[in-house]
Order: sequence, then structure tokens, then C-alpha cells
Amino acid sequence: MALARRSFLFSALAFSLMAGGCGWHLRGHVTLPFNTLYVNMPINNKVAADIRRMIAASTNVTLVPEAEGAEAILELLSSGRHREVVSLNMQGEAREYELTLNMTFRLINPDGEEFFPPTTFTASRNMYYNDDEYLSRSAEENVLYNEMQQDLISQLLSRLTTVQGIESDEY
Repeated sequence: MALARRSFLFSALAFSLMAGGCGWHLRGHVTLPFNTLYVNMPINNKVAADIRRMIAASTNVTLVPEAEGAEAILELLSSGRHREVVSLNMQGEAREYELTLNMTFRLINPDGEEFFPPTTFTASRNMYYNDDEYLSRSAEENVLYNEMQQDLISQLLSRLTTVQGIESDEY
């Protein structure tokens, strides 16, 4: 039993040393340069729900239900999914796809002045296609798009930390 415990502790220590060396760390609390935000997107939109959840969980910002009570307004101007064939097999059928997700956001104040102009965030992943796994292809594709969406929302949060020109009463 002591040998198994020692092996587990050694493995945990090795992982933490390797993870720390590569720059990996847990996501923490992000301080944004404004205190209130209105997310100008439909309530039942998955992207909007993920953005609201991430902002509520990991920032200092209070989400407000109306634009009038917000220091800043976040808008999703466009989003798109694209799938392109990257390689073919010997029969000329698709063997590998490149999946791309684009989202364009802007941040404005209640008067319509831009804190940052329309900015497009892009992520892409390669998906290998196997004829034997035809039924799982769409599930894998959805998983990859969800991963990309989370990456883009994280990029958006990072971009929001750099916003300047917002005058807040608390700062």
C-alpha cells in the first residue's frame, strides 16, 4: 500500500512540475476596467449563455439586464462555422477537414461610442474522417466547435482586459 501511495505522490509531483514548466495554470479571476456590462445577445443563444456564465464566474463585472444600467455593452455582430477538405484518400474522398469558427464582437458604451471596434476572433481545428466511424463524425465535429467556442470566449475576455477609455466611479 505504501508503494502505491508513494507512486501516486511521485506522479502528482512530476505532473505539477511539468505543467508548471510549460506555462499551464488554472484560470483565475480577471479584473475588467468596468463594473457593469450588458450582453446584447438573445437570452437563449448558447454563445451568449457561455459568455454570461464565464463573465459572472471569473470577473469583477456585474451583468445587468438592460443597456441603460451598463458602463459597457458587448455585442456579437456575426459568427460563422466553416468546414474545408484538407486531404483526400486514394478514392478521392475527404480524409481530413479543417473546422473554423469565427466570431466578431464589439464593445460600446450606452451612447454608441466604441471602446473597441468590431474585432474578429478565429479558431480552427483539424478533424480526421474515418469511413468506419461515420455516425460519430457529427458528434466529434460538435465537440471541436464547442472547444473552439470556449477558446474564443477566453480570447474575448483577454481582449476585454485591455479596454481603455471607460470612466468608472470606483477607479
